[in-house]
Amino acid sequence: MMEVRRSRGAERDELYELWARVFDEDRAWLRRFFTLRYSPEDIFIARIDGVLASALHALPASYVQGGRERPCSYIVGAATDEAFRRQGLMGQLLHLAAASSEHPITLFPAVRSFYEAHGYTTTSRLLSFPLRGGKESHTPLLPVEGEALDRIYRTANAESGYLVRDEAAWEFLTGGYETVLVEDAYAFISEGKATEAFALNTEGAERLIDALSPMAVGSLQSSAHSPLSALLGEQNGVPTPMGMSTHPAMAGVYIAEQY
Repeated sequence: MMEVRRSRGAERDELYELWARVFDEDRAWLRRFFTLRYSPEDIFIARIDGVLASALHALPASYVQGGRERPCSYIVGAATDEAFRRQGLMGQLLHLAAASSEHPITLFPAVRSFYEAHGYTTTSRLLSFPLRGGKESHTPLLPVEGEALDRIYRTANAESGYLVRDEAAWEFLTGGYETVLVEDAYAFISEGKATEAFALNTEGAERLIDALSPMAVGSLQSSAHSPLSALLGEQNGVPTPMGMSTHPAMAGVYIAEQY
């Protein structure tokens, strides 16, 4: 027997273990996530013969577009136990989440084609540029502070729109990425790539490139309208699709991985 519905409070431990099994997540990180973000009414589950088979978390969120902040949800932890895959469970959960909300549902996809098949469209792209390192940097690094990162993030994406990040979201991001912050620019680094980089002006872009030079960072991703793209040559950038939404009207809004 299949049961697809919103979660209930008594299912917290089962949801925790499902996430841990499917994603092999660090337990300390997972405990922190469930402490800060767990909310049964925002979780959709599928049970088969009483067993928790699949779940997703549709976190309350908001986005800014055209200078106005609007509500949305952001999906994380979309997980199906290996024993129950290829039965259409996640598709049903995505449909239920969308049908249960009057506002857009957003996410950063692991498999883009899967979400496209369920009505999601890509809202934005970053340009990926090769970087040449090996030079000594003369740019001072600033202490990583969420408030400073948020100011750059919001200002850099004000024209196109962006998913809002609260204090906890910044803490999750800076805890998961090596973060380089200089005056008026920052970058998140993972596995030798600056996966997200924004600058407010040419001087900030130059400082960030200089700071990254000795760090063996082979590529950098930023938006087409960023001073970083102008500095590196927009024509040299390779488009990289980013987050997705159920509402095509969110076209242009920057959505990336966050928790």
